[in-house]
Amino acid sequence: MANSLIWQNLLRVQIEPTNRCNFKCSYCRRTYWSRPNGDMSLEQFLLVLDKLPSVARIHLQGVGEPLLNRDLPKMVRSARSSGARVGTSTNASLLTREAAAALLDAGINRINLSIDTIDPLAFKRLRGGTKVESVINNITALADIRSKSSYPDTDLALVLVASPSVLEKLQEIIHLGANLGLDEVYMQNLNSSFFPSNNSDLQQLNNVDPEKYREATLAAGITAENLGIRFLAPDLDCTDHSYRCQWPFHGCNITWDGFVSPCCLQPDPDLLNFGNLFESDFEMIWQSSSYHDFRARVKADCEPICVECPARYGRMWHPDANPFAKHES
Repeated sequence: MANSLIWQNLLRVQIEPTNRCNFKCSYCRRTYWSRPNGDMSLEQFLLVLDKLPSVARIHLQGVGEPLLNRDLPKMVRSARSSGARVGTSTNASLLTREAAAALLDAGINRINLSIDTIDPLAFKRLRGGTKVESVINNITALADIRSKSSYPDTDLALVLVASPSVLEKLQEIIHLGANLGLDEVYMQNLNSSFFPSNNSDLQQLNNVDPEKYREATLAAGITAENLGIRFLAPDLDCTDHSYRCQWPFHGCNITWDGFVSPCCLQPDPDLLNFGNLFESDFEMIWQSSSYHDFRARVKADCEPICVECPARYGRMWHPDANPFAKHES
């Protein structure tokens, strides 16, 4: 690990095990770009860990499905050995009992289970990968393994994108999470930047009525409290524009092929990156003038690439679900 005195502000790193995915979600930017597909090898991952400073949290996620990289459990174990708390996000379609047990045995601290909708027809149309029933069965098996074994330091969370279809089924989703013994259900706003303007699914997902949103999330919060599960939803009508996204100052994203960017929501290195960790030291990248200039523009609220991002003023997540909050691993 590099000299930790230099990196005291670096709190979290997101590392992409792969940018391959077995889904073709209509609202995912990966569906619309043409970057080459690839996996980060275990050797490359260990090199990344060696070049990074001591960091509190590592999240193994990018634009792909992490479980497509067969070394994911080994990556989790290696990252845990470095002293970091480690999480991942998955669409759960490949989360067999064997895969679930391997992640739990590796010491993973958090698994975000991206489901977005439990309506079979909407799931098939939006996600284009498998049936929602299969995904729920996999999540059920994961929760069952955790409950029957000793994994007290692993949080399981259902992750939803705020949309009209989610609001309609929100009570059912809360009950599902509670019945499975999960720890959390949290929603996030969709980052619709960089998408084709004629995307009909995106337009529908973004068409959230503020009043219905408030009613649905308020009721869901009450239900969740009664059932003993955390429910976190972002503020749809945030009027406080003093908040600044913390990723450029306290976190970074590393793609499967080594590019370092300051953002988890804009992970395309062709649009934004400050160097390649396979070719440079992390210190040179993190302390570069271009990185500092980018941070200055974010702080001054004048960075063009951030204009449409919901994280700009803290509208992406509930404060407690923010990647730099205490609940997130």
